[in-house]
Amino acid sequence: MTKPTSSEGRVTDVAADDPSVVLQAGFDHHDAGRLDAAVVCYRRVLLLAPHYPGVRNRLAATLLLLEQAPDEALALLEAAAAAEPLDPNAWTNLTTQRLKNFDLAGALAAGARAVALAPTSAMAAGNYSLVLKDAGRWAEADALAARAAALAPDELKYRFGKGILDLALGRYESGLREFETRWEGSGELSGKRPALPGPTWRGESLAGKTLLAWGEQGMGDVLQFCRYAPLLADYVHARGGRLVWNTFPQMGGLLFRTLADKPDVCVQGGVSSLPPFDYEFSLLSVPFLLGAREDCIPGPTPYLRADPQAAARWKTGFAADHRLKVGLAWAGSTSHQRNRFRAVGLERLRIAFGELRDVAFYSLQPGAETEVAAARGQGFDIADHTAAFADFDDTAAFVDGLDIVITVCTSIAHLSGALGKSTWILLDRNPHWVWGTQRADSPWYPTATLYRQSRFADWGAPLEAVTQDLRALAAAQ
Repeated sequence: MTKPTSSEGRVTDVAADDPSVVLQAGFDHHDAGRLDAAVVCYRRVLLLAPHYPGVRNRLAATLLLLEQAPDEALALLEAAAAAEPLDPNAWTNLTTQRLKNFDLAGALAAGARAVALAPTSAMAAGNYSLVLKDAGRWAEADALAARAAALAPDELKYRFGKGILDLALGRYESGLREFETRWEGSGELSGKRPALPGPTWRGESLAGKTLLAWGEQGMGDVLQFCRYAPLLADYVHARGGRLVWNTFPQMGGLLFRTLADKPDVCVQGGVSSLPPFDYEFSLLSVPFLLGAREDCIPGPTPYLRADPQAAARWKTGFAADHRLKVGLAWAGSTSHQRNRFRAVGLERLRIAFGELRDVAFYSLQPGAETEVAAARGQGFDIADHTAAFADFDDTAAFVDGLDIVITVCTSIAHLSGALGKSTWILLDRNPHWVWGTQRADSPWYPTATLYRQSRFADWGAPLEAVTQDLRALAAAQ
C-alpha cells in the first residue's frame, strides 16, 4: 500500500481532520518505532473515515506487533478482507491469524487467496507455507517456502523458514546451513543473541586459542545438543586449541557428570562466570560444523546419567508400589509460540487414562499444582513430587525410577530420551523439526516412540493409541 505524503514529506499532526494526514502521521510513528502512537492514529482514521482503504489491516498488523488485542486484530482483518476482497495484504495477515484461532480451513482459504492475488509476494507465500505445514501438506509447504526464499533472498526469515522445513523433511545439509540464520531469521530469536565478551568463531585457526561453546534457547535444546560437546572438544583439540563449555545453571550437575571429560573447562552461569576465551561458538551450530545427517546422529544413548544416589532414593520410595510407573508432562513453556498447539492438557490425559488401574501416574509438570489437585479431585490418581525438583539433575533422578515417560514436545521429552528411558511423545500436526513428519521413532532418541496427530488440533487418535499401548504394557507388567 502506498503511503500518502504531505507537502513536507512527514506529518505528525494526529489531531487533523484529514484522514490521509492522520494516516501519514501513523506511518511516521510506526517507522520511528512508536507503535502505540501509530495505533492512536489508525484508530482516528477509522473514526474519520470508517471505509478508508487499508487502515483496518494496518491497525490489525500493528496491534499484533504490540501483542495486544488479538481478537480485535482478527476482527479487523476479517472486516478488511470483506470490504476489500482484492487487497492481498489482509488475506496475507488473515492466513496466520486464523490459524492462531485454530481455524485451519479458514487459514488455508486465506493463504490460497493471498497467493493468488499476490503471486510475487514473499510474505504471502511464506505465510501460506506455514499454514500448509499444520495441514500436513508438506510438499506444498516446501514449494511455497522455496518460493518465498527465492522472491526475497535478502530476507533471512524466509531462508530460515525453508531451512526448518528442510530439517523436518530430513534434508539436514541444507537445513542446518539455513538454521545458521536463526538469530536474524527467527521471529522468536531475532535481536536476542547474547552479547558475549569475545568475537564469534568463523573458522579462524584455533592453534593456541580458547573456544567458548555455549548453550542457547530453551532447556530442551541444551539437553538435545549437549551430546555434541565431546565431539566439539575433539575437533578443537585436533586443531591445537582448548574448549570452555558453558551451560545453564538449571541443569545442575546433570550434563557435566557424563560429558565433562573432554572439554578443558566446564562452567555454568552468566557472562560474569566465564573464564577468558578467544572466540565463542554456539553448541547448536556444531551439527552444521561437523556435517550432521539424519542417519548418523551421534550417540550412544543414554548420553546422560542421573545422580545414582538420588535416583536410588526415589527407587526405594517407589519399591512398595508394583504398578507401572508413568511420568506425565502435558504442556511446554507458556511463552513458546507453538505451545498452544503442542500442549495436550492434563484434563485430556485424565479422561484418556482415568480407567487404567494398573498404572501409577506421576506429574513431571512444574508449577502445575492447581491442575493436579483438580484432576485428583475428579478421581485421577496422580502424584506430584515436582516441588522437590530444584534443577534438571533432580528431575533426572526421579525420571530414572520410572518405567515410561509420556510427554508432549518439551524439555522433559529430551531429558527422558537422553537418559535412555522409554519415552512416548505426543506430537501436534506440525511438530518441532527434530521429530520429522512421518516416522514413529526418532534418530535422536532410540528409546522414543512418537504418537502423532493425524488431523490438526485433534488429540483423539494419538491419545487412543497411547492408552491402548499403555493398557497392554500394564497388563504384561
